[in-house]
Amino acid sequence: MSVSRWGGLLVVTLSLGLMASGLSEAAFADKDQRNVIAPASVGPTEGPPAAVAPAVAGLSEAVDRLQQSQQLSALPVDWAGLKTFYVSQGPALWVTPTGYSALGSLLIRQVPKAAAAGMTVSAEVQSLMAALPPQVPVEQAADIEVLISALYTVGAYDVTNAPGLPANPGAGLLTSLRAAKDQARMVATQYPSFHMFWRLHAALPTYIAYYEGGGWPTVSGSEKLEPGDKGPRVKQVAERLLATGELPVLGADPELYDPALEVAVQAFQKSHGLNNDGVIGKRTIEEMNVSAEERLKMVLLNLDRMRTESPDMEDRFVFVNIPSTELRVIDNGVTTFHANAIVGKVARKTPLLKSEIFQAKLNPDWSVPAKIARIDMLKHELEEPGYFANKNVRVFTSDGREVDPRAVNWKQVKDGGSFPYRLKQDAGPENALGPMKLDFQNDYAVFIHGTSTPKLFEKQDRFFSSGCVRVDDPLGLATFLIQDDPSWTRARVDEVVKGGKTTFVKLARPIPLHIVYMTAWIDEEGVANFRNDVYKHDPSVSIPAGLANPTLIAQQENAATVPAGGRQGSNK
Repeated sequence: MSVSRWGGLLVVTLSLGLMASGLSEAAFADKDQRNVIAPASVGPTEGPPAAVAPAVAGLSEAVDRLQQSQQLSALPVDWAGLKTFYVSQGPALWVTPTGYSALGSLLIRQVPKAAAAGMTVSAEVQSLMAALPPQVPVEQAADIEVLISALYTVGAYDVTNAPGLPANPGAGLLTSLRAAKDQARMVATQYPSFHMFWRLHAALPTYIAYYEGGGWPTVSGSEKLEPGDKGPRVKQVAERLLATGELPVLGADPELYDPALEVAVQAFQKSHGLNNDGVIGKRTIEEMNVSAEERLKMVLLNLDRMRTESPDMEDRFVFVNIPSTELRVIDNGVTTFHANAIVGKVARKTPLLKSEIFQAKLNPDWSVPAKIARIDMLKHELEEPGYFANKNVRVFTSDGREVDPRAVNWKQVKDGGSFPYRLKQDAGPENALGPMKLDFQNDYAVFIHGTSTPKLFEKQDRFFSSGCVRVDDPLGLATFLIQDDPSWTRARVDEVVKGGKTTFVKLARPIPLHIVYMTAWIDEEGVANFRNDVYKHDPSVSIPAGLANPTLIAQQENAATVPAGGRQGSNK
């Protein structure tokens, strides 16, 4: 009897099952190609949708057949769990009698995406998943269903990356998946494809080691230290940075603040969101003295956040992280555009949300939100009479009539307790939105835009807005996002802005937007970054005994509700 191969692993022992169908050799990966992942575009096709999935017969028997394979026995498959799961003859998860289900097609696409993002998926699992035939032969539907379940359970995150779980969790994983309201999200959570998650996950053992090793030295006092200073506190700084790797070795005189220590201090300051000027002030010392226990908790908490966010992260998106006050355009895990940002003050938080940027507006005007008009703008006018006129702010009554702002008694308006006007600021250099704003649907009337006060970007902590996200290179960002239309060059953008006319530019490719809250991450250079919990969104967490289930400690965040259409917070 001839021997067929599936991904270089399944041999004659499967001839009773999959190979007996007479599938051509083209359906199986050659042994030498076991690590080659087929592109999603040429992967299996979905079967026709059905209101009720038709039954796939023979699932329990298929478990017995696949379990007999000596090659598959090398994989830690929970065969007893799979048998228990399928003996009920419930509906199949991954296939229908006529093809792959939507969930099956999703998993086959998700595994290589997770591996590309950094997940450790065994070569055997990847090869077998990649070698699944494009179409499901009717007579082999049961065998393929069980094989996919076996691969799903041995490669799932909760099996391969979360210590302390049962040794054979197959039945539990599949039972949970079958009962899930959002099965696609659960699959994506078991095979996360968010690059930031896997970078932070790779650093987890380091922070566990810091914690279990007793942490790092602290720095006494709060008095400023500058390059050239000398004393025992300088040595404390050096020993602190030596412990976490910013400083490779102690200098010949550890008590001297020498150039090598200055470089190390600047690296520490940058990775903690501080001005990296090498001057060791109160804030720098405070960050150095945050304990290893607290940093480990931050890593665990943000791993949980990132895993929760992972199913929503597309291949290309705009990413705003509030604690780091930064905007990035991410393309397959790589930052292709970066801008510093100003986000909402604590009293008017920038909301967490998911949306889609569909339009850039050059030379935008600004319809001032009622709350900002009543509080902020009125205050400006009272403190600086003529402010509205000088800043090109037009005033309208509730019925739409424009009135001269200099003819209004604004003190009387304030004393009256109500604000019966609408304000609109014309486009121009004084406009609070700057030369550009990006439009995306949301419930908070927030935008991404420029600013008329760019000096604020020189500040270390940039929490100044009323909820919107301001960027320091608005025209560069706009040009980057509209570049799919080759007629929109930077020169043309600059020309339009110079002309002063409000101009709408639709994005040829609308781009997803994620405004998130992450206080610990690893950047693309492999450097651990930490930021203060300015909005107090980080819940209190505990390090599990023995570090069992280390990434599942924060089952909820205190960041409000999740409306349909995206995870959002409140800016109230």
